[in-house]
Order: sequence, then structure tokens, then C-alpha cells
Amino acid sequence: MTPHPPDQIAWAARVGARLQMLQASFADDDPNARLGYVEEELEREMREIPPSSRAAYLSTLAERFPGGEESAQGTEQIAPVPPPAPKPAPAPAPAVPASPEAIVAQLVKVATTLSDETRRTLASRLRQAGFVLSPPAALAAATMGEADDVPPELRKKLSLEEGAALDRKRVLRLVTVLIDLVVTMDQLTWNVWKSLAPNSIVRRDAGEAGDLKKLAGPYLVGDNEISTAQITQVLDKTRQLIGGLVAAIGATGEAFARHHLITFSPQAIKDAADADPGFFIGAEQKCWRKYVQLFNETSGVAIESEITNIIVKYTEDLILGAGRPQAGSGT
Repeated sequence: MTPHPPDQIAWAARVGARLQMLQASFADDDPNARLGYVEEELEREMREIPPSSRAAYLSTLAERFPGGEESAQGTEQIAPVPPPAPKPAPAPAPAVPASPEAIVAQLVKVATTLSDETRRTLASRLRQAGFVLSPPAALAAATMGEADDVPPELRKKLSLEEGAALDRKRVLRLVTVLIDLVVTMDQLTWNVWKSLAPNSIVRRDAGEAGDLKKLAGPYLVGDNEISTAQITQVLDKTRQLIGGLVAAIGATGEAFARHHLITFSPQAIKDAADADPGFFIGAEQKCWRKYVQLFNETSGVAIESEITNIIVKYTEDLILGAGRPQAGSGT
């Protein structure tokens, strides 16, 4: 046998080692698949060898694999290593129960495909099994449809019959509308009051402590820094101010009219005229001059100021507990 050149021997050693590694790595694969891996590897390695030398290189490589044969076209094939004896199939592993988290994830995934009645039934069963811990009374009643969780004071205020259940979606919609109304009235009322009585001792708490719009959101999501007492205090102040302003509007007309009639009554004009000097002027002329003087002192600005003072005083008296002001005491 003619010795092979060193470069062929080195190439055959490197490629042979690569082919043996492939055979060992994929020993459990199908024999046809393993043969395909070998053919792909040989094709890659042969690309760097001139066509005229490929037969010599393959001959050197074939000596490392005595089972190899040459194809009719001169392309050498390396015989695949006989497949190992099939291993016995492993025994099936025992089924592992799904974790609670996986079960909940599956339930959440299909929740949107279930009817309201089915979801309500499942929720009730979960609650009976202890999966729902201490739900808020109102929301629990709305979710589960159980009227027993409706607070008695709410049932009384809404005139609900025994056994009546709250509809959760409608509860949330009503809460949204009421919050919008209350927040709007809160801002508007205090802005009007600030314009009417900028120096009044009746005022809202400074900063966020008195801003219902900034307190409502954190309170509804359970922020422990916002207490029910704090929300109640803010709402009580707004309620008192609204009540005072509305009551003052009803009383202002009467108070202003009484004050105006007293000021311009004939007796008041005569008393004011008699107090003025002027011995050579007749009584009727003095009265007319006094009337004209008082009328000229009455302007739109003065009337507006008088009405504002009546509203402010009436409102402050109601809020601060000073009692209903006397008619005409609008200054």
C-alpha cells in the first residue's frame, strides 16, 4: 500500500474524528438520519479539496472506516455505524396534579367565555370553600347577589326590601356618577364662597387635606393614609356650605326688601329730614331733598354689596350656629 501524503493523513484524522463524534452524539437517532448527518459533514469538508484530489482524500479516510464503499459516481459513502439495541421504553411518569396557581390561571382564561350566571355560581362555590376572605360587605353582596351583606343603614336609605340584592355593575356606575356630581359641587361651591367672602372664617382645609378630588381616589383603593373620618369631615363642610348658601338665597330677598322699605319709608325720610338743619325750608321740601339724597347714594354696586353681605352673614350664622339672622341685618 502506497503511503498517503501527510496532508491527506491529517485531513482524514480530523474528519474521521468528527464523524465518530457525530455517530456517538446521535447514536439514539434513526439510522437514516445519522447517515444524513455524515453526508452533510463530508460535503462541507470536501468543498475545500480540489475535485482532482477528492478521491485520494476519501480513500485515506475510508481506511479509518473499513465498512465504507465507493458509489458509482466516485463519491465515497461512509457506512453508518450499526444502531444500538433499542432501549426499553421508560415507564410513564405518574401524573402530577396541577398547582393551585395553574388552576386559577386556567379559570381566569376562560372567565370571559362564561355567562354571568355561571360566574356567579362558581364564585359562590369558591366563597363557600373559603377562597374569598372577608370581602367588603357592599361589594360582596353585589358580586354574590346576597342581600344579607347589604348594610342596614344603606337598605333603609334606599328603601330596599329584605332579600333585595345589589347589581354590582349598576352600583359602580352610580358611584361614578355621584362622585362626579359631588366633586363638581365641592369645587364650584367653595370657589363661589371664596369670591363672596374671601376673608370669612368659614373655609375649607388647606392643601390636599381639603381637596375631595385628590382624596377620593386613594380612599377607594384602600390607602390607609386616607381615613373615613377625613372624607366625612371634608364632605360635611361642603354640605354645610351648600346648605347655608341655598338657605341664604331664599332669605336674602325678604331681608333686602325689608331693609330697603325701612330706609325709604315716609317716616324714615321725615325723621332723617328733621335731623338736618334748615329753619327756612318747608317740611315737605326737606323730606324731598332727603329722599333724593338717599336715592342718589343707592347704586348698583351698593345694592350688590348689600345682597352679598346678607348672603354671607346668613350663611355664616347657619354654619357657625349663631342662629337665623334678624331680617334687615345684612351689614
